Amino acid sequence: MTEPEKYSATAESSSMDPHDWGRAMALALTRLAEQIAPGGSDDIHALVVGRNLHLKISDEPGGVTITVSTLADSAD
Repeated sequence: MTEPEKYSATAESSSMDPHDWGRAMALALTRLAEQIAPGGSDDIHALVVGRNLHLKISDEPGGVTITVSTLADSAD
């Protein structure tokens, strides 16, 4: 049995304060939706609604890296 395909996208924030991470989170989600979207999709952001997403925040010098991932068949 093969493993389901995993999609993953990252974005960086130049702040250590969680209040400043909104743009990086939005960018990571947009990049993730772009990977999942079939060609020519109009509303790619709807593709992440209802999916189980995994969020990882990693310390970096002067900020954080935000990674969002999901499995191809995880829409419940």
